[in-house]
Amino acid sequence: MRPAHRPGARRWLLLPAAVLPLVLSGLAAGCSSTPSYCTAATNLKTSVSNLGDVDVAKNGLNSLQTALTSVTNNANTFASEAKSAFPSQTTALQNSVSGLDSAVKSAKGEPALTAVSAVVSAVTQVKNSASSLQSAISSKCS
Repeated sequence: MRPAHRPGARRWLLLPAAVLPLVLSGLAAGCSSTPSYCTAATNLKTSVSNLGDVDVAKNGLNSLQTALTSVTNNANTFASEAKSAFPSQTTALQNSVSGLDSAVKSAKGEPALTAVSAVVSAVTQVKNSASSLQSAISSKCS
């Protein structure tokens, strides 16, 4: 004897088959996505690289100030997005950027040789802290 035909039973059997791909695709998307701070890290890396390319002798301290503003904005964006994941590196970066800002401001009233020495040292600190940060995030943002 054949079981009685129940019209709704087939729909219930198809439901798991329809839901499973949606659940799996959601899990895969969550596992394969990169952290949101990776874009900010790329922007920061570019602005720090550009900072090293500034020709103060040719373009003056204003060109350095413009590049510094870009680094500061990108460092702040990155820090707000990644501070919980990389607290020591983001703090070191923000401190070095602040030091560079101070060096640039004080360089405006100093003799050229003194100014250059202080600014070059501060730029090196920013590059070093940014490099340390890039190393820390490289496994997350590849």
